[in-house]
Amino acid sequence: MNLVQKLEQFPRVQMLWGKTPIVRAENISSETGIELYIKRDDLTGLALGGNKTRKLEFLMGEALACHYDTVITAGAVHSNHALQTAAAAKKLGLDVILVLRGKEENRGNLLMDKLLHADVRVYDVKTGRELNNIMQDIASDLKSNGRKPFIIPIGGSNPTGVLGYIKAAAEIVEQEQEMKLDFDYVISPTSSGGTQTGLLLGFKVLKPVTKILNIGVGDPREELLEDVLNLINKTSEAIGIKADINYENLKAVTVDGYGFGGYGTIVKEVIDVIRYAASKEGFYLDPVYSGKAFYGMLDLVNKRIIPQGSKVLFIHTGGLGGIFQYEEIIKDML
Repeated sequence: MNLVQKLEQFPRVQMLWGKTPIVRAENISSETGIELYIKRDDLTGLALGGNKTRKLEFLMGEALACHYDTVITAGAVHSNHALQTAAAAKKLGLDVILVLRGKEENRGNLLMDKLLHADVRVYDVKTGRELNNIMQDIASDLKSNGRKPFIIPIGGSNPTGVLGYIKAAAEIVEQEQEMKLDFDYVISPTSSGGTQTGLLLGFKVLKPVTKILNIGVGDPREELLEDVLNLINKTSEAIGIKADINYENLKAVTVDGYGFGGYGTIVKEVIDVIRYAASKEGFYLDPVYSGKAFYGMLDLVNKRIIPQGSKVLFIHTGGLGGIFQYEEIIKDML
C-alpha cells in the first residue's frame, strides 16, 4: 500500500477547491538568482484561505465520523486556524467555540469569526497552555449538559491534522511531474508544527532528495522541536510509515532567527518584504507567518546558504486577515 492509499483509510471531508496552484515568481527570481515558485495555499477556498484547510479536511472527517456536535479550538485573536475552523464547522452544521488570547477588537480575523456567528471567547492570557486548560473546562461543561465536544489543538497540529500536509506533499510531487519541475528546496513557515511535520514525512517517503526547510516565526525553538518530534513519532505510528527523523535531523531543517522578538510581533523588516512581494508579484504575504518566512528565505539566499540557481518552492500558508488585524501598527511602518 503506497502513501496516498494509506491516507485514504482516514475519514476526510473535502474542503479545498482542488489542487492549489504553483506559480513562478518571475521578477523575484530574476533579482535573487534562484528559480522561485510559490505554492498558493492561501487559495484553499475556505474563509480567507490558508494552510489550515488541509488539516481540517481530516479533522472534520474525524468529527463527523465520531458524531461530535461541537468543535472547540484555540489560538491568538488573529488566528487563521480559528477562522478556518469556524467556517468549516458552520459549513458542516456543527457548533463552534473559539478560545482566543489577546485584545478583543472587531477587526481582521476576529471580525470574520463574529460574522460567522462563531461563539468567540477572548481571554487575557499569555500562553497556549492556558488556552488548552480553558478548552478542557469548556468541554467538561458541555459534556455535563449532554453534548459531545471535539477539541482541536492550536493550529490543528495533531496526528490527524498532520495528514493534510502529508497529502499536500503528494500533491506537490504530482505537480512537479505535471509541470516538469524538480525542486531542490521546499520552504514553509512553522509554528505549531503540523505543516512542518506533514511536509517532512511526506517528502521523506515520496521524494527524500528534496531539502525541506521550515522557518520559525518566533515560537520558543526547543518547544517547537520537541512538539514536532512528538508529532512525527505519533503520526508515523498512526499511518504506519517509518520516519527515521531524529532530533538532530530536525534541528538541521528548522531555521531559527527570523521571529523578530517572538510569535506575533509585527516589525518593519517584514512589512517591507510584504510590500516587496506585492509590488513584484502581485500577491500578499502576512505579517505573522508567511512574511517572516519569506524574509528568512531571502536572507538564506543572500547568505548563499540556498545556492544560486536553486529551484525553490515557497509555501504561502495564507493569513491575509493578519494585515487587517494589525493595520494600525502596519500603517505607521509604511
